[in-house]
Amino acid sequence: MNDPKQALEKIEELINAARATDDLFSHAAAFSAIALLVQRLDNYFEEKAPYAGENVERLRFHSAAMLGYDITNGHGVEQHHVWVLSAISALSGVLRKLKN
Repeated sequence: MNDPKQALEKIEELINAARATDDLFSHAAAFSAIALLVQRLDNYFEEKAPYAGENVERLRFHSAAMLGYDITNGHGVEQHHVWVLSAISALSGVLRKLKN
């Protein structure tokens, strides 16, 4: 992965755009792109900061649940959105630590 920070920014853009619509195709496109980026982030963090794995999994699960591709455990889209943003924030913090 060339730039994990860019990947996190793109995931956030995709999640926010998908949140604004109920269009099935838009959700499918966002899910596909996010899944690919999360897999690349998972590989990156596994090598550079294995302790970040829990937040990568949070990002994977809550983005999928938010977009309708995993169970919601009874939580709404807005709650999953908050959890996605929280995971992105935590991973961004790890990236900042890695750069220092």
